[in-house]
Amino acid sequence: MNWDLFSFFVNNEEEFLALNSDILETNVINIAILVGLLIYGYKVSLSVGLSERQEQIIQTIENAQKDVVETSKSYYEAEAGFTQSLFWLQSWTTFYEREKVLAVQSKYKQVKMGLLDTFETTSQLVENFERKAFISLQRYVLLITASRILRSFLGLSQKEQSKFIEAILIKLGGVSS
Repeated sequence: MNWDLFSFFVNNEEEFLALNSDILETNVINIAILVGLLIYGYKVSLSVGLSERQEQIIQTIENAQKDVVETSKSYYEAEAGFTQSLFWLQSWTTFYEREKVLAVQSKYKQVKMGLLDTFETTSQLVENFERKAFISLQRYVLLITASRILRSFLGLSQKEQSKFIEAILIKLGGVSS
């Protein structure tokens, strides 16, 4: 029994792998013709398809490179627009903050002037009330004094009343008769 490398896979006594060295029996000519036909068919059909496919791949790569360049340009334009928008936003924010501060200051001045006017008016009102109250108090004191004098005067006899009137006129700088 002849043992070769793969003989343990086979249960029969034949060799598993054997090379036949007879050229006519192995059809080397047929195999050479078949290989020739395959090479010719490759050159005729596949090489044209492969060259076309190669051109398509090259065209796709070139288009992708153009797209990358255009996309980069668009990106830089968008970035420039974003930078400009950011600048305008910051300028607007600064302007808006300034306007807001001015508006608050203006409202503060208006409220302050309104309060000062209110306080001035209130102060004048209080002063007027004080004057009126003082005048009313003076009148009341005069009324009480005049009523006491009048009661005292009316309680006197006619002779005493005339002496009293004469004394008052002399004190006031009048002439007695």
